[in-house]
Amino acid sequence: MKPVRKHGEERNEGLARAPSLQCHCQPRRGISAPRGDLWIVVLAGGNGTRLRSFTQQVLGTERPKQFCRIVGTRSMLRHTWDRALRLVPPERIITIITAGLEVYLEEEAQRGVPGTVLVQPENKETAPGLLLPLVWIARRNPVATVAVFPADHFIWEEDRFEGHVRAAVNAAAHLRQVILLGIQAERPDTGYGYIAPGQPVETGPMTELYAVREFWEKPDWLTASLLFSRGCFWNTFIMVGGADAFLGVAEIGVPQVLTPLRSIASCLGTPAEAAALTQAYKLIPSTNLSRVVLPRHPEALLVLSARGISWCDWGDPDRIVWTLRRHGLTPPWLPGYTHGRGFAEQEG
Repeated sequence: MKPVRKHGEERNEGLARAPSLQCHCQPRRGISAPRGDLWIVVLAGGNGTRLRSFTQQVLGTERPKQFCRIVGTRSMLRHTWDRALRLVPPERIITIITAGLEVYLEEEAQRGVPGTVLVQPENKETAPGLLLPLVWIARRNPVATVAVFPADHFIWEEDRFEGHVRAAVNAAAHLRQVILLGIQAERPDTGYGYIAPGQPVETGPMTELYAVREFWEKPDWLTASLLFSRGCFWNTFIMVGGADAFLGVAEIGVPQVLTPLRSIASCLGTPAEAAALTQAYKLIPSTNLSRVVLPRHPEALLVLSARGISWCDWGDPDRIVWTLRRHGLTPPWLPGYTHGRGFAEQEG
């Protein structure tokens, strides 16, 4: 599908190799960028099934959470775009959505849509959703640095978060590993991935960077309790690294996803894009990066301790309510909401 390109004006509100695909088309001239330029990939392709009953109850809509205004006047996607615009110009923001979500994007367009939007034919989880924009970027700037921002995160200290991302970008300039931002676990939450840090990596002052000793994706409560007691990090799935570093991990871990996408790289950004993506996605299995790649290849990863950040993945009603109460935020729907008090009660 031809990518939607709209520019924002506002800043602050099995492992078998897949068969080769052929694409006979002439690509349009891509965006040129000097070595080291930072690009940001915004992951917004989720269908919102986990929060559908919650958004229906409190907001009267079944739209995916990234398009919801859960608190304040901006959607979660708009918050993420504004976060990205603190770091890069709008033309270097690539947002991935899934076919069927364009109607919600049209609503966002009233306030401006930064950079390029890529529309995948269907949601096949995080590996295709991340690798498609990475292939798009690498074709234009093979030595680009890329930061990955999921569009469903709450972050309170934006300035401090920006500093951590910039530290990760600086480290990625001379390291060929993917850097995960880790948050010190605050409780044994079974809905997060956990990272056990290994040896420290020297990169510069005021930056805590470690090798990854081991990775667990959404462990059971007993394991999560043990990891919490050992001081492990939560994996935010916010990642920074060279485009070549990301794709190198994918070549080893998920060639069945990467190969079809690379086969149609010359079609991306051309009139042949929609047909090529439809053909490629027929061959791509649904693949979750955090389950299939990260636990199996810790040697390809580093973790940066993002201290001093109030962060939460808003994929669960309990977490949303707990976060809002923790920060004294009271959207109109909250006083009448009668569920999701688990975390608050645990703390109290």
